Parts: sequence; C-alpha cells; structure tokens
Amino acid sequence: MSLFPDIDTAVADLRRDRLSAPLLASATFSAAYLAGQLLAAEADAESALRVYLSPVEILPETATQEDKDLLDEEGIRWEEEPGYDLDQDFFAGDRWGYLLTRQRPIIAVHSLQFVYPAPFRGIFTVPADWIRLDKKYGHIRLVPGSQSFNAPLSIGVMQILGGGRGIPQMLQLRYTAGLQNAAAKYPDLIDLVQRMAALRLLQGLFPAASGSISADGLSESTSMDLSKYQDDIDSHLERLRQRLQGPQLIVC
Repeated sequence: MSLFPDIDTAVADLRRDRLSAPLLASATFSAAYLAGQLLAAEADAESALRVYLSPVEILPETATQEDKDLLDEEGIRWEEEPGYDLDQDFFAGDRWGYLLTRQRPIIAVHSLQFVYPAPFRGIFTVPADWIRLDKKYGHIRLVPGSQSFNAPLSIGVMQILGGGRGIPQMLQLRYTAGLQNAAAKYPDLIDLVQRMAALRLLQGLFPAASGSISADGLSESTSMDLSKYQDDIDSHLERLRQRLQGPQLIVC
C-alpha cells in the first residue's frame, strides 16, 4: 500500500495531529501499534471504497507460478481473478466486445486473450490497438483494427457449437488496477484514513459510553458516542467512493 510510504513520518503525524483528545493523549501507544492501526485503517478504507489504493497487478487464472514469483521478488502486489464469460451477444449490436472489469479504475491493460476450450485449446491474443478503454469506470471495448482476425476458430462458430449459449471464462485479462499517487491526488483520503485510525484507537480502549468526574465537591458528567464518529466517516467514504467510481448503475 502506498498512502504512507514513510510509515515513521505517518506515525509521527498521527501522534501529533490526532491523539490530542484527553482519552487518547493519556494512553501510551507504541510506534509499532500506531503503524499497525494506520495500515489496518487503510485496508478498511480500501474495502469500503472497493478500490485498490495503490497499483495492483490483476492476474488471470492462466498466469504461471513463475509470473507470480517474479512479481513477489519485485515487491509488486498482485491478485488473481477468474476469467470473464464470453456472452452470446459479445459482439452484437453496439456492444463492440464490451467488457466490464471487476476492479477499477484501470491503469493499464497488458493482455486480453480468448482461451479456447478443448478440443481446440487455441489462444488468440487481442491486438493492443483493438482495445478501447474507459479507465475510470473499467469499461473495455474491442474495435478491430488493420490486423486480420486469425483466431483458431471464430467466435460465432464457437457459440454455434455451444448451442448459442455463452462460453464460461473464455476471456483471460491481465491488467493493472487501482489508484496512482493517491496521496497527492486525493489528500482528503489521507485525512480520512488518519481519522479512521484514530477511531480504531478509541475503540481499542473500550471507553465507557458515559461517566462522571468528581473533584473538590464538584462533579461533571461526560459521554462519548463513537457511533456518531463512525457515521461521519461512513458519510465521507460514500462521497469519496462516488468520486472514484461514479454511479453504480450500468445500462447496456
């Protein structure tokens, strides 16, 4: 994850800017614990936003172990996903080989292959100049260019052999998804994750919902409702999610 490339500085910022509340200021947290809470909050934000906060290589299930080991050696985060079904209307009408990726935004598409099932077992790699991208929303369209379609067997024939039905997991896609330089482009995301980390620290102290303090014959009641802080964070997460991914309704 790349929101906090310098974790020591991030911990110092969290301690200085977020731990001034009386309950937190009186607690003693190790630097390792604060770093862990920051990273956990970042993972929570990534899950809530349904967006990788740093570039991630998305590998098809046809990727080899050698591919995965090489990414591990280079310290590149990767995830594996199953192939995409080839719908019977993949090229019909105005769809132009329409494909919606599971992860978005897209940073780059490295390869898109038609992997034919037995007995053909052929692979057709879609030429790069055929691919049209809407990176923000994860839309891929295929617009055939100058190269001839020399696939082992045409898509139309494959669908005829399949009784007019779609072909499961025939499309194997390798791409990079997530946010690039999120800290610079989305400074509100940094602020939000720091707040989420502070809330995690509060929750970890298991504070009483209410209490009282007595001194010199005077008493003062106190109350703390952490759900209000959580509601505010959830509201900010939803607004940021809409900025990143837009409306979650697609009409084809």
